[in-house]
Amino acid sequence: MTLVDAPREMLGQPEYRVEGPLKVTGAARYTADVRLPGMLHLAYTRSPLPHARIVSIDTTAARAVPGVHAVLTGADIGFVGVGRTMQDWPALAVDRVRMIGDRVAAVAAESKAAADEAARLVEVEYEELPLVTIENALDPDAPVLHPDPESYKFLGPKRPQTRHPNVHGHGITQKSETGESIEDVFARADHVFEHTFTVAREFQGFIEPRGCVLWIDEQDRVHVINTNKAPGQFRRQLGSGLGIPADQIVVDTTFIGGDFGGKGLSIDEYACYHLARATGRPIKAVMTYLDEMQASNSRHPAILKLRTAVDRDGTFLAHQSDVIIDGGAYAAGKASPGLIVPAHQTLVAYHIPVTRLEVRAVYTNSIPGGSMRAPGDPQSMFAGESHVDMIAAAMGIDPIELRRRNAVRDGDRSVTGEIIHRARALEVLDELERESNWHGELPAGHGRGIALGVRHIGAGATAVQVRLEEDGTVEVVTGVVDQGVGIYTVLRRVAAAVLSVDPQRVMIRHCDTDGPAPDPGVGGQRTTHVLGRAAQAGAVEFKAKLEDLAAEAMGWPAGEVRLENDRFVAGEESAPFEQVAAVIAQGEPVEVSGSYDGVHKPGEPGDFEFAGYVVEAEIDRDTGAVRIHDILLAADVGTIVNPVAHQGQLDGGLVMGLGAALMEELQVQAGQVTTATLGDYKIPCAMDTPPFRTVLIHDPLDGPGPLGGKAAGELTNTSVAPAVANA
Repeated sequence: MTLVDAPREMLGQPEYRVEGPLKVTGAARYTADVRLPGMLHLAYTRSPLPHARIVSIDTTAARAVPGVHAVLTGADIGFVGVGRTMQDWPALAVDRVRMIGDRVAAVAAESKAAADEAARLVEVEYEELPLVTIENALDPDAPVLHPDPESYKFLGPKRPQTRHPNVHGHGITQKSETGESIEDVFARADHVFEHTFTVAREFQGFIEPRGCVLWIDEQDRVHVINTNKAPGQFRRQLGSGLGIPADQIVVDTTFIGGDFGGKGLSIDEYACYHLARATGRPIKAVMTYLDEMQASNSRHPAILKLRTAVDRDGTFLAHQSDVIIDGGAYAAGKASPGLIVPAHQTLVAYHIPVTRLEVRAVYTNSIPGGSMRAPGDPQSMFAGESHVDMIAAAMGIDPIELRRRNAVRDGDRSVTGEIIHRARALEVLDELERESNWHGELPAGHGRGIALGVRHIGAGATAVQVRLEEDGTVEVVTGVVDQGVGIYTVLRRVAAAVLSVDPQRVMIRHCDTDGPAPDPGVGGQRTTHVLGRAAQAGAVEFKAKLEDLAAEAMGWPAGEVRLENDRFVAGEESAPFEQVAAVIAQGEPVEVSGSYDGVHKPGEPGDFEFAGYVVEAEIDRDTGAVRIHDILLAADVGTIVNPVAHQGQLDGGLVMGLGAALMEELQVQAGQVTTATLGDYKIPCAMDTPPFRTVLIHDPLDGPGPLGGKAAGELTNTSVAPAVANA
């Protein structure tokens, strides 16, 4: 067995989650569990109107409630900007409100009940203003929701200028591999197809609402325990919004009760800071589900207009898309307006020589848009894959055959011009055709639909620290948080496989933002790739160091010691790991730092993976009810680090995509979210899940992740809806 084969054999065995015992026994600490001496509770007075000027605020009655220690308004703290990149969301509204649920006054009291009572007693006089929606936001005479956007702090390159004041994000990308203009290609094409699609808002559906506890210590350092999945980035955001140095803030986030993209944005910490300043006490805030569904951030609804030029045999010649995103009242939930086009690529699985993609995000008086699993892809793939099927139907070409003719190959450039590395679209299509009995007869009233999906493998940079303890424990220190995906188990398995030690010997320790191994955060299906590669790099160096130290400690020949199967071996001699480790650990601390940067340099090919669905469905023509009879998923995978978690990610994405296709819609009428409970907003459960099968297509050349792994977190939810629609 080779050194490459040994780790893979170990990874092929399922194992218990590192944090599993803590979670099932209730010992895992979540933010809502935190109790501190003298802690006060936060409640808000919220706007009942979607757009209004604040005429006056009277807090007299609220301050008189027993147990109330402070009541603050925007007039007290001034404009304090909340946001991941564009900090345009006021912690407390100053002169007007732009959405139902906007925070107008903040109360700190000794109990949540007292805080809620005081918040209800704050009297606010409003002057209603006209409503801005996605339909009228770009009208020449539309009310301007943010008259002075240049006043907002922007954590990134200079904010690009826009052509309309209600546009808060705008991007255009175009390419021409032939040198022709897109207008000329459309003019000479045999066929031009145009379709318009609309997609709905979605709620991320995490179990745990957002929460935080904030206090200021005697050295004036700000301490935060919260639910943010990217504590390092959040520290920078909070420091910017509050106007204090980021290194004055310590953020400690360990366990998060689900995320699905939404918890990259934190909101309440900014008001908590000012209440902590005013009272000298720790402040705790935990959102309700009503707050989350009405006044946090959701997946964007959008209108997508697609236009494609096709020759007589079905080859795509040119493609144009015009996407308008309903960004809601604030841009604060977006990770970066600069990602607006990459996040909304239509027909990204196909090679098209000439393209032009334009995306605009507009301000409206509704819940702000933000991130949700595979941001942008479910919207763009629903439109794109539906568009492809409609072209196939119009031209009388089999939908799989049309996709096969146009699918990207290795070295092709994507619709945005990026070179595709390891394009496996054809393998996915072949597997779907073979495993689904695509050409077989269907019962009367049944339909069969296909969709092809592709997702980039997330990149970024991080570091871990690997240490040897005297008891023979190998400790891996990381700043990454656990939001349910099992990254600590991935780190342990990768480290154990590379070191060739018992996985139970490897302990994972989380550190806060002051610790030795900060991490940018979870998101963009980057964790297995980036954290896993950092752990792999650290383990390789650590193993070499241990082997050298073992030779010295045991008197064995230098350069001839191997660590394998939890033992140190030198020729005919060997010793258990813990015996040698006890000797080694008595000297200088044994530790190394493992780092990795997976960001592609300009011109380098991008790493992608492919997946596809075939869905068999039946529709009741009297009621419109849809029944799914069978789903086939074919997924492009590399080395699987943890089989149970990997399959769970694929299955979970499938069911989430099914919810988006048939059930989930965060409905808004006149700025009011009308599906404000989980009884109204239907998330699929086990009873809603139809029969489904998964086919894993192993890549013989592996992926960019640890030991050849790829990603799974955002691969499978993106193309369910178009497969259902096409069926």
